Amino acid sequence: MIVIHIDTMADTARLKRAYEGLDNVTLLYNPTRAEVQNVLKENKDPYVMCLGHGSRNGLFGVNWTQNVIDRRNANLLKDRQVIGIWCYAADFADLVGLHGYFTSMFISNMGEALCLNFPNNTEEDIFHEIDVFCDQIHDFIKDNVKMSDWVNILQANCHKEKDFVKFNYEAMTYFE
Repeated sequence: MIVIHIDTMADTARLKRAYEGLDNVTLLYNPTRAEVQNVLKENKDPYVMCLGHGSRNGLFGVNWTQNVIDRRNANLLKDRQVIGIWCYAADFADLVGLHGYFTSMFISNMGEALCLNFPNNTEEDIFHEIDVFCDQIHDFIKDNVKMSDWVNILQANCHKEKDFVKFNYEAMTYFE
C-alpha cells in the first residue's frame, strides 16, 4: 500500500495509527506534489491511503497552499482502491470518480468542533476518538476486511452517543 500522510497538526499526527506496523507500506510522509506524482506513476500498488487535512478540492500539502492530490493528478488514483481520510474526501472522490473508502467532514480537533457547533467536547476526547477510528482502519487492513464492509462496521460500532462522533461517521462512504 502507498501511504500519503500529510502531518501538519496535532490531530494529523495521530493518523499514523492507521498504517503503522502494516506490511508492505510505501510511506510518503509530508511529500511534495512532485514526489506524490512520481511515486504514483512508478509504483502500481492497487491500494493508496491518503491522510491529512483537505477539502472537496483534494488533500492539502504541508504548506496548505497547494494540494498534493487534486483534480489535476487524480487520474493517478483512478484504477486503485483509495482510502481517503481528510475533510470532504468523499466529495472529492465523487467529483473525480475514485473507488474506495472516504470520510466526509471529519471533526478532528477542537477548532473544527467549535466551528461546526459541537462545543461540549474536549480536544482530549476528540483525539481519543481519532485513535479509535485509526485503530479500526488499521485492523481492517491487517485482517483483510473487505473495504465495501467498512462503513457499515464503523457506523455500527462507533460511539454514536457522542455528537461529534455521530457526525463524523454518518457521512462515510464507499464508492464501488
